[in-house]
Amino acid sequence: MRTDVAAMRDTSEHNSGFIVVKPTNISKRLYRMITSRKSTTAGDQTAFNRAVQVMIKQNMGLNITSLDRNRFMNGRAYFGKSQRWLASHRQKCVRKKDKTCAVVVHNNCIISKAVKIYRFREHLMWMYDGDDQYYTSNTRLYLTYINQQKYLFRAGRSGDKPAVAKQSELSALKTAMTIGYILNRTVILPKFHNGSESTERLLSDVLPIRRFDEYLSGHYRESSFLFHPKVPANVKSGLSEQVLTAKFDNNSFSAPPRVFSAVDIFRHFSNLRDRVLVFRDLYDVYVELKNSTQDITFMNKLRRAFPGRDYRQFTEFS
Repeated sequence: MRTDVAAMRDTSEHNSGFIVVKPTNISKRLYRMITSRKSTTAGDQTAFNRAVQVMIKQNMGLNITSLDRNRFMNGRAYFGKSQRWLASHRQKCVRKKDKTCAVVVHNNCIISKAVKIYRFREHLMWMYDGDDQYYTSNTRLYLTYINQQKYLFRAGRSGDKPAVAKQSELSALKTAMTIGYILNRTVILPKFHNGSESTERLLSDVLPIRRFDEYLSGHYRESSFLFHPKVPANVKSGLSEQVLTAKFDNNSFSAPPRVFSAVDIFRHFSNLRDRVLVFRDLYDVYVELKNSTQDITFMNKLRRAFPGRDYRQFTEFS
C-alpha cells in the first residue's frame, strides 16, 4: 500500500515534530493546504491535523500512517510516562543496545524553550557547545554539592512536611549559587527531591527553569554535566575531596545552622585549584554578602530567580 505521510502521534492526533513525507502529488497537495490554512493563531501541528482531516473527509486519496510509538516518542511518553527522569534512566537503554529504544524523541509537553534545552542537556541529548564553550572550556572552574535528604528525614524535620524538605533544598541551591558567585565558579547542580519523595529528580521538578535561567543562565550546569562526552577528562577527574562536611551521627542531622561571610568563603576556598570543588552538603549553610553595588545586584538576581508561588511548567495535549 502506498503511504504518502508517516507521522509521530500524540494522544489523539498526529505530532508535527517528526514526519516522513514521500514526494507524491497527494502529499504536495496536503502541504499546500497546510500553508493556506496556517494562521498566526494556529501552529504547525494544528494546521497539519486540520488539513489531514479535510483530505480524509473529502476522500482525496491521502494515505497517512503513524510511526511506532515505542520508537518515535513525544515528550510526555518518553520523559514522563516512562519515568525517564534522569540521564541514567536513558543510559540503561543505550548500554543494552535495545532495539526497542526510542530513536526519535520530541521534546514537547513542557513549557518554554529554556526548560526544553535544560531537559535535553540533563538527558545528554544536547551537543551544542556555543561560543562560551559550555562543555569544552579548559579554564572554567566548578563547584558541586549533594542533597543528603535522608538526614533531614532522620531529624524529623521533613518526613511529613514536603514543603520544608523542598525549601531546604532550594535554600541550599541559593547558598551554592552565592558561593559560586564569590569564587567565580560555575555550579553543577545536584539531584533534587520532589517534596518528601526519596526518588531523585531534576531541578525542573521543583522550580521553573525559564525564571531561573532568566537571571542565572551561564552560572550553573545540569546535574549530568560531568558525564557529557564533550567535557574534558581533566574536569571529570578534577574533583576535590569533600569540603565543608557536616557532622553526622547514625541517627540524626546534628549540625546547627552555619553562617559564613563572603570573606570566610573566599579565604578558605579561593586558593583551591581543583577543577570541581565538592561540598558534602549545604543544608543550613548561609553566606552573607556585603552591601556593595555588585553584591546587591547579584542578590536581587538570586531573589528573582526563585518564585514564591506555584507555577505552570508542564502541559498536556489532546
